[in-house]
Amino acid sequence: MAEETTPRALIVEDNDVNRMVARQMLKRASVDADEARGGQEAIDLFGQNTYHVILMDVQMPGMDGLETTRAIRQSGGAGAEIPIIAMTAYSSEEDEEACYAAGMDAYLSKPLNMQRFVDTVVAAIEGRLEAKRP
Repeated sequence: MAEETTPRALIVEDNDVNRMVARQMLKRASVDADEARGGQEAIDLFGQNTYHVILMDVQMPGMDGLETTRAIRQSGGAGAEIPIIAMTAYSSEEDEEACYAAGMDAYLSKPLNMQRFVDTVVAAIEGRLEAKRP
């Protein structure tokens, strides 16, 4: 019998409270999580670990979520395939399209709705997320 592993997520978020909220929501979905406070830290963690999904804040100092997503996508291998979900306080149609154009697969606006968050993360982990990226 194959051993089942607990799904792992990478939360990329510069705000301590938002990281804590995302971690608690993931816990309810039985998903373990690592945390990165910025883009370069996320790239480093992604290169060292295996994740089933990345939750990406869009507005961060330094390397923002769009740049970080493009870097992960361009890394090839798992970076080309891993579901990346945008988490942003900006919720215009233009912002959403910018997320998809950068290579993100789904878009969640803050404040996060717990049921939508959990449903989106679970769909991503199970391969049921309908990616909207080009």
